[in-house]
Amino acid sequence: MFKPKYSNKSKTILPLPATFNRISHRRKLAIIIIFIIVIWFINPLSLFNFKSNTLKLYPKAHPLTSNEIIELSSQYLYPPIEDAPLLKQLTPTKLIKFVKGKDSNNPDQDRTKLISLNAFDDPDPIKQKAKEEEENKLSDLDKAKNHFKNQDKVRFKPKSGQVYPEVIIVTTVDFDKYSLDSLTKIVQNRVDYAYRQNYGIYVRWYQEFLPMLNNIEDLKDVEKIKWIRLYCIRAAMFAFPKAKWIWFLDQDGFIMDLNKNLEQYLLNANTLDSIMLREQPLIPPHGLIKTYKNVKSEAIKLILTQSEQKLETNSFLIKNDQVGKSIIEIWSDSLYFNYGSFPYGPDSALTHILQWHPFILSKTTIVPAKQINTSHKSKYEEGDFMVQWSDCNGIECEKIVSIYQDNLDKLKDK
Repeated sequence: MFKPKYSNKSKTILPLPATFNRISHRRKLAIIIIFIIVIWFINPLSLFNFKSNTLKLYPKAHPLTSNEIIELSSQYLYPPIEDAPLLKQLTPTKLIKFVKGKDSNNPDQDRTKLISLNAFDDPDPIKQKAKEEEENKLSDLDKAKNHFKNQDKVRFKPKSGQVYPEVIIVTTVDFDKYSLDSLTKIVQNRVDYAYRQNYGIYVRWYQEFLPMLNNIEDLKDVEKIKWIRLYCIRAAMFAFPKAKWIWFLDQDGFIMDLNKNLEQYLLNANTLDSIMLREQPLIPPHGLIKTYKNVKSEAIKLILTQSEQKLETNSFLIKNDQVGKSIIEIWSDSLYFNYGSFPYGPDSALTHILQWHPFILSKTTIVPAKQINTSHKSKYEEGDFMVQWSDCNGIECEKIVSIYQDNLDKLKDK
């Protein structure tokens, strides 16, 4: 006669199957997972209406030098160019404030910081506006100074039913480099093209970004001054948050074919795919790091050209989305700006970034210079989309502006 192996306290006669505990654990695990999912969606803590203070740490988006915004319905945002002679008379030293303080890195040393005049505005915008209106009546110089500082606050806000421009042409202009006549022609060139293509334009004075450089002597440094391109692009992204593309075109250039639509000519996926230079060395002609072979044109966020020596940034396009903004934020970081061994300023910094950050390289392409950066000296031909003369000096620049303005006038007459 068989007797049970286990004591009388056992509720089972035969031993438990070897897999029983495993089955039990699985069921428990399934119940726990279901419970977590239910809690995730129901969020019972919300019933107690707990409020987090975390969001209060993030201020509302605002311009670089002010918390105030001036909204305009015009998609052509540029400063009063007629102020150029007055601004030149004032000089940059009167257009910003020099404030002395302790260096945060070396507390024992004094440091001079360049600050925008916007930092000294009245906290009440109504009082500040009244103050400026009174100043503007009394002095043309004060009027020009107020125009200068307030340009940073300007942002595009379309009227109801107004079509939002998908491409914004960004240019920085220097009232110390060009005459009023030439500055007028440069800005008018952008306005004429943007009007025909329903694009927007965003123009700022170089000198507005002195607080970012924090050294007035940098305005005389050919490489240092290039960093202003990036600061202006960041400002344009804020001023036109819903635009799809930003085209930076330096002041030393003209758009020559006003009828050529940039989206069809370059930004269309099929068109861009056909002209992308794949496996192109970042440092020509034999650099080891190259653009990717199999990247798709739809993934591109940054479109560049090259000279015979390096990447060029006097004419390039960047997507106005989260990736494009992140690229600009990284590229314009003070870590790169303050690094003294970049021979070509932001051009060299970008080359370094693309060499060491594969993700950004995967979003970047190089196209032939003929597409958006034709050189005045060696390659420009009638019918080219645009031309640039960034290597000019002094009065030579003024003469080149007149030459291409005459060419444009002749083309309009045809």
